[in-house]
Amino acid sequence: MSSVLHSPRKHIVPTHLNVPDAVLTLWSFSLTARQLLLLLLGTGLGGDLWKHLIMLDQQAVPGQAVRVVVALLPFLLALLLACYQYAGRSLEVWAIVLLRYSTRPKRYVWRTIRTTEAQLYPLVPNGNDARGKEETT
Repeated sequence: MSSVLHSPRKHIVPTHLNVPDAVLTLWSFSLTARQLLLLLLGTGLGGDLWKHLIMLDQQAVPGQAVRVVVALLPFLLALLLACYQYAGRSLEVWAIVLLRYSTRPKRYVWRTIRTTEAQLYPLVPNGNDARGKEETT
């Protein structure tokens, strides 16, 4: 009779469950799908602004400087939105939080939903004493 040793099966438990998947990795810099799409959007808007501000070429160096700065603004804003987080939340989540807070009423007024006198004062008897009998004088 041959003795066969059986080892228990080992399972590897993933530890990075809350980390988003990297879509693009260049050296040690990796981008998630959200970051990549935001950067592509910022780059596209910046390139479109660059094309539409061609009339600033007539003003030589100051015009080119204004054109570069204005065309870089959408990309820099997208870079900020893609990479910066405050208190574990991205900036667009904070924008939604602030928008919801600003649309909420700042003062709340309490109004009862009870409409009849018996609902308003259920423990006060109507002309009766505490035992339910009418008072006689």
